[in-house]
Amino acid sequence: MWLKICGGALLCAIAVLLIKNAGGIAIPLQWTGTIVFVGASLLMLSPVFTWIQELCAKTNMVDICTLLLKGLGVVTLTQLCADMCRQSGESSLAGGVELAGKAELLLLCLPYMERLTETAIQLLEIGQ
Repeated sequence: MWLKICGGALLCAIAVLLIKNAGGIAIPLQWTGTIVFVGASLLMLSPVFTWIQELCAKTNMVDICTLLLKGLGVVTLTQLCADMCRQSGESSLAGGVELAGKAELLLLCLPYMERLTETAIQLLEIGQ
């Protein structure tokens, strides 16, 4: 499947190069190709996600694994969207997307940071 994705991406890149002067068709073709190949890559990784979920269930760390998988999704989608914005010539928009992705990661981590802080406070109180 990996070779098919690479071959398809190269064909898409060649098609974009050939039609770049044909109006506004090149960028939507690039975006469509990117979305298709990211989707295919995620389908390839589905056994890995299943394995991680099973491993986390066995180790009783479902919360942390869920956080890691959500964070990975946020990072991947943020990078993909920012790259597409940059490719369209909108670098300031790409910077805004990246800032939003960083904010989302902080929001995902906030409940765990609260728990960590509470645990540290309890440990300090016990030590006194």
